[in-house]
Amino acid sequence: MQTLRTWARTTALVAAGLVASFASTVFAADVTFRLEAHTVASVTLNRAQLLGGTTEGATPVTLAGLLQLPFVEAARMPAVLMLHGDAGAIANQVVWAEELNAMGIAVFTLDSFTARGAIATGASLMTMPFIMGGASRVVDAERALALLAKHPRIDPARIAVMGFSSGGRTALTAAQTRFASPFGTPGLGFAAYVALYPDCNVRLRDDDKVLRGPIRIFIGEADVVTAAAPCAAWAARIRAAGGDATTITFPGAYHGFDNVSSRGLIRVPGVPMTSRCNFEETASGALVNVDTGKPPSDGDACVSKGLIAGYDAAADSATKAAVKALLAETFGLQR
Repeated sequence: MQTLRTWARTTALVAAGLVASFASTVFAADVTFRLEAHTVASVTLNRAQLLGGTTEGATPVTLAGLLQLPFVEAARMPAVLMLHGDAGAIANQVVWAEELNAMGIAVFTLDSFTARGAIATGASLMTMPFIMGGASRVVDAERALALLAKHPRIDPARIAVMGFSSGGRTALTAAQTRFASPFGTPGLGFAAYVALYPDCNVRLRDDDKVLRGPIRIFIGEADVVTAAAPCAAWAARIRAAGGDATTITFPGAYHGFDNVSSRGLIRVPGVPMTSRCNFEETASGALVNVDTGKPPSDGDACVSKGLIAGYDAAADSATKAAVKALLAETFGLQR
C-alpha cells in the first residue's frame, strides 16, 4: 500500500512505465488481480472547439492509463473511469481504486497530463502548471469510455465516471448532452457521474440538459479553489429539468478532502483563485464574468489569492460511503 501511494505522489502515468511502477506491489494489493497498461487516442481542444462541439483542427494526442482489474468470477464486471485533477494522479486515487476493486469494480486511471507536457518538476506536485481546462478533457473521457466498452472483461452498460477537481468538471461535462453527442460514441454512455470538488461556476448553454444516470457532487463548504454554491445551483437546475443530480456539501472541509497523504493543510499563496467568480457563455460563444460582462481577468474583484487544500476525515468517510452505495445500486452489486 505504501509503495502504491509513493508511486502516486512521485510518478507520472506513462505507458512505458506503468507496469514496472506497480510490479513490486502486485502481491501487496490483495484486491487487484491484474494490471493492464492501455493507450487512448484523444485530441486537445481549445475553447472554441469545445463549445462548438467539433474536433476539427484539434491536435491529436496519445494518452496512457492503468486498468486495475479485481478477481471476479463473472465473465464481465463494472468499471469506473477515474479522472485526476490539476495535480495529476495522486494518492487519493490509489486509495479509491483499491476500495472500488474490493467491491468487484475495475478502475481505469487515465493520465491526461503527461502526454501534453504537464510533468511534475519539483518536490511537490503543486508545482505542476495548471494548463488544462477540465471541460476540454471531455474527449479524453469519451475515448476512454469507448476503450473500456470494448474490453472483454468489462460490461459496457456498467461504466461510471469519477473525477477530482478539474477531472470532476470533466465528468460533469460528459453528462451534458450538448457535449456527449458530438464527442461521444452513439449508443454508449456512462452509467453514473461522480465529481469531487469540481468547479461549477461556469454556466454554459443548455447545461441543464443531461444524459440518464445519477449525477453526484461532493464538495467542502470551506473550499476556496472551487465553490459549493454554484454546484448546488447547477444540480437544482438539473432536477428542475427532470434530471437526477445532487450536491453534498461538508462543513469545514477544504479542497482535496479525500487526499489521505495530506493530513495537514497545504497552502500555496499567490495562486489566483476564481471560486468567488461566476462566468457564463454568451450567445456568441464567449465566456464572460457575470459581474463585469467582460472576459475573465486576474484583476477582477472576485479573484482571490492563495490555494488551500487538505484532508478531512469526516468528509472523506462520508463521501466514500455514499459513492460506494451509489455504485452498488447502479451496478446491481451486493454489499
